[in-house]
Amino acid sequence: MLLPVAQRLRESGIAQPRILALTTAAVLAREAGFQPLGFADFVTPEDASALEIGGVLASDLPPSDVSKEESIAYLGLSFMSLVSEVGEAEAQRRYTAIGRQCFEPVSIFRRILSKLRPDVLVTTNSPRAEKAAVLAAAQLAIPAICVVDLFAMDEIAWLGRPGYANKICVLHPSVRDRLIQAGRAPHEVVATGNPAFDGINTEKVLGASQRIREEQHWNHREIVLYASQPEPLHHPSVPGQTGDPTLPARIQEALEHWARKATNRLLVIRKHPSESNPIQPSEHPTAVDGAVIHNGRQFELHPLLHAVDLVVTMNSTVGLEACIAGRPVIQVLGSLFDASVPLAQFGLAHACTATPNLGDQIDTILSSQRHRAGHTTNLGLIPMTDATQSVLDVVKEFIA
Repeated sequence: MLLPVAQRLRESGIAQPRILALTTAAVLAREAGFQPLGFADFVTPEDASALEIGGVLASDLPPSDVSKEESIAYLGLSFMSLVSEVGEAEAQRRYTAIGRQCFEPVSIFRRILSKLRPDVLVTTNSPRAEKAAVLAAAQLAIPAICVVDLFAMDEIAWLGRPGYANKICVLHPSVRDRLIQAGRAPHEVVATGNPAFDGINTEKVLGASQRIREEQHWNHREIVLYASQPEPLHHPSVPGQTGDPTLPARIQEALEHWARKATNRLLVIRKHPSESNPIQPSEHPTAVDGAVIHNGRQFELHPLLHAVDLVVTMNSTVGLEACIAGRPVIQVLGSLFDASVPLAQFGLAHACTATPNLGDQIDTILSSQRHRAGHTTNLGLIPMTDATQSVLDVVKEFIA
C-alpha cells in the first residue's frame, strides 16, 4: 500500500523517502529499488541482552526470506521494549500467550525516529510496529500520516482517538464518516482510496488477463476463483469467540463438487501463503486435477481476477480487489473475522451462510451475469481514483 506512494515521491523529487520495511516487507521494498532499513540497522552495543533473547525467540521461526539478523533484532528489541513497560514476568506471559501480537515497541521507534528525524512519518494501520511508530512520532513532535487499507473495523479503537496521527487516509468517505463519529476532527480524515488497488484495472493488467484466458483455453468455460485462507480456532483480536478451522476445507470441497458436475466448469484455488501445507508453485500452472487447478498462485493476482467469472472467499482482501475488478464475489460467512472485512455487509459481495448451498448460489449469479453485457460491479464504497496521488497530496502538506 505504501510502496506506490514512496515510488511516486521519489520520482517527483519532492523528498527522499526512507523506508523502514519490517520482516517480509523488506523483500518487496528491495524489488521496488529501495534500500530498506530494519530493526537490525538500529542496534547499539547496549542491546546485547536483547539480541540474546531475540536469538532464542527466532530459533522457532520457520524458514523465510527475512534475514536471521533482522529476525533476531526485531524480536529481541521488541521483547525488551515490552519488558521495560510491564516487567520481564508479564512480558514473558504475554509472549507465551499471543506471541508477536503483544508487541508495541514505542521505545524502539523513539530511537529510530530520533536518529532519522523525518519531516513526516507515513505508515499503515497495522496494530504493532506501525502503531508504535505513530505513538513515538507524537512523543517527538514528528507529524504522522496513517494510511488505512480497508474498513478500519477493529482499528477504529485507536484510529478514532483524537491525536492518533495528524492525518488519516481512508478507503472511502463512509470510513471517514465512521472515524469522525468516533471522535476525529473532519479535517484530520481524508478519503484517498488505497494506493495498492490503483493498478487493478490498467490496460497492462487487462491485456495479461486476456492472455491467461486464451493460453489456458478458458474462453468457453465458467471459471471460479477460490481465495482461501486459514481459519484459527481462537485469535487474540477476537477474544471470547471460537472459529471453525474446518471451514476453508468445507468451502473447497463444495467448490470442487460444483466444478466437477459439468465439463465447462473450472475451479482455480489460490491458497494464502500462511495456510498449512500450501500448494507450492510448479512449472505447470495449467495442470488440472479433474476440473480444479490447485496452484492458482502461479498466476499474477490482478490479471487472474479479470480472467475469472466469479470469486469466492471468506474475508480475504482478494474479495475486495475482485469487486474493484468488476467480478461478482461470494463471501462465505462463519469466520472469526467476518466483522473485520464486511464485504457482504457493505454490498460488495453476496453472502453465503451454508457451504452446501454454495454451488447453487454460484449458478444463480453466473446465470444472471450471462444476461448482462460483460462484467459489471457495484463498487459501492470504492472510488476509482488515483489513490497514490491523493495520499501524496496529503504528504506534501507536511514537507517544507
